[in-house]
Order: sequence, then structure tokens, then C-alpha cells
Amino acid sequence: MMEIIKLDPRQKKRATEVVTAAFFDYPMFTFYFPDPKKRIRLLPWYLGNVLNCALRYGEVYTTPEISGVIFTLPPGHTKISQSEYIQNGFLLTPLLLGFRDYVRSQECEKFVADTHEKIMGDRPHYYLWGLTVDPSQKRKGVGTALLKPVIEKADVEKKPIYLETHDEKNVAYYQRMGFSLVHTTRFPKFDLAIWCMVREPD
Repeated sequence: MMEIIKLDPRQKKRATEVVTAAFFDYPMFTFYFPDPKKRIRLLPWYLGNVLNCALRYGEVYTTPEISGVIFTLPPGHTKISQSEYIQNGFLLTPLLLGFRDYVRSQECEKFVADTHEKIMGDRPHYYLWGLTVDPSQKRKGVGTALLKPVIEKADVEKKPIYLETHDEKNVAYYQRMGFSLVHTTRFPKFDLAIWCMVREPD
């Protein structure tokens, strides 16, 4: 059985490398950072700050070898405020992304957050913010092992889990893990789609 542990903040750099490798060609990030050279430079910074937020306000789990990373936000704190983002390293985002890409990214973030709120409302739930596996460790059951404790915890607490994905290929995987596809939509101004899924507690 694969051992799952809480991420030691001192291992955040290695975890960021894994998350970056897994998300490098992910539709949302190719949209935020269309230039691959810029993406190589900025995506580790961006995702490292996401992990800062997840470590501070939620939970981050991994394996002893850091072959994958899962990060969630708990009921009551499933939305990160602008000031919380800034406190955790995002202050320079407009400068680093450039004005045009920053504005686009903010419009997308708002649309994702509004869609999340529309679907879940005031219902207490867990937010599966990210599940990533080192590309060299795929198809070894790492993702399923990481997801299992999150599902078990939510089931014990009788809470649903919400997620959205920008990659349709992920939908079938999450359906096998008990999630239902509840909403699919496209961004009003951009060629980007999201698939929203919920797992009800057993």
C-alpha cells in the first residue's frame, strides 16, 4: 500500500517541481502563459505560491518520494481572497505576467470562482484544488492513492468534494473515483472550457 503523508513545507521546492511538470501543458496554464519560455520561467513561481496558499489555508499531501501532490481547501475556506493571494507571494503577478496576460488571468479566475459559488452556494464542502502526478510516475496508482484519504475524510464528515478541470480527459478518471459531472461551460470571452464535478459523500 502506498504511504501518503502531509507535505513538509521544507519539501515545497520539490513538490513545486512535480506540480509544474504535471501542469506544464494544462490548458489553463498554456492560456495564462502562452509563451513556453515564459511558462518555463514563471509557472514554478506561480504554482509555488498556490502551494503556499494551500499549505496555509488547506492541506497538501504527497508520497515519501514526492511522486505526486494533492492540495485541498476545507469547508469554510474554499475561496482564497485577493489579500490572501498577495500575502502568499502573488503581489508581483501583474508585473511578471504583463498587463494583458494578467487581465486575462484575472477574468478567468473570477469566472472559475463565480461558477464554483453558483454550483455549491453556501453548502459546506471540500475543494479539490489540484491533484498532480510526476509525469514519470503516471499509471502507478499515485493519483488514486493521494485522493483516497481526501475522499475518506469527506465521507466521514458527510461533506461533498467539488472540483473543476480544464481538461476533458480528466473527467472519466474522476467519474471512476465517484465524482459526477454537474456542469460544463465555456468562458464567455476565451476559447477555454471547464468541467465541474462533485462527489457526494457515501
